[in-house]
Amino acid sequence: MPERWLDGSTRPIDEAVEPMRALVARLVGPGFGIERAIGGMSTPVYRLLREGECLYLRVSEDRDGSMRAEAAVHDHLRAAGVSVPEVLAVDDAPEIGRGVMLVREMPGEPLADALVDTDRVPILRAAGRDLARINAVGVEGFGWIRRDEPVWPLRGEDATYEGFVTGASASVALVADRLTSLERRALHARFEQATADQPTGRLVHGDFDATHIYQCHGSYAGVIDLGEMRGAESHYDLAYFHVQDTGAAMLGELVAGYAEVTAVPADFEDRIGRSAVVIVATQLARWIGRDGIESLDRQSGRWWLARLRALLDGAT
Repeated sequence: MPERWLDGSTRPIDEAVEPMRALVARLVGPGFGIERAIGGMSTPVYRLLREGECLYLRVSEDRDGSMRAEAAVHDHLRAAGVSVPEVLAVDDAPEIGRGVMLVREMPGEPLADALVDTDRVPILRAAGRDLARINAVGVEGFGWIRRDEPVWPLRGEDATYEGFVTGASASVALVADRLTSLERRALHARFEQATADQPTGRLVHGDFDATHIYQCHGSYAGVIDLGEMRGAESHYDLAYFHVQDTGAAMLGELVAGYAEVTAVPADFEDRIGRSAVVIVATQLARWIGRDGIESLDRQSGRWWLARLRALLDGAT
């Protein structure tokens, strides 16, 4: 039997709908409509609506997984003055067998969806200041933040930065097969430069683009979705933003806000370019490792491969 969702459409009932209803009723009481949020979420997310109130329930990707580390990071960042969603509850959620985190809705809409006449400068500068505060949090190691307890100090899955950078090295070679000889040399040089670095591990958002910066009526509202958080070099998020199709045009104002909180080195642009190459090549390598070489022929694979070539062209 189909479930009627909040948008009026009908879709087959998810096998976890009844347990989800029981969980929601236990956490926040009865009367909430439940809708699966569709879009660029890094973890399963449900929208809960009741009489104008909107909450979001974020669910662990892994069975028996915990959301306590993500909730603790949200609380820590809010205490440091960063505008991220307020955590209302964190629970092991035995009803569905996956940990959950309940947060209050961030007002407004993504900057990526803002009207063309919206003044992006003050929004981007405020986002840059918050990003600098996020990146100021130390991490022991690099890579995905470990979700086991204790939460503090935050720990990455890779002990060294070299391990973090070269983790997908076998598949990166397959990415390089799609490049010209000049591009391959530039790619090799960028990876050599990156692995020669020994940065201090810092907390990064991990998926920072204009869809995760929220604005409300032209004013900065905050940053959402820390589901991809990890330990990395401090400028990783700025490099990721630079990768995106809208990032280059807005990066300058984002960096200007960032620099109000954290000083940037003289070779900052080169560091961002280097990290951007590693990010794109590693993402393509992950897709190959998961879905095979044909993943490079999908629309997303073609876009990221073209972006890699553009970044390498700027490095040669």
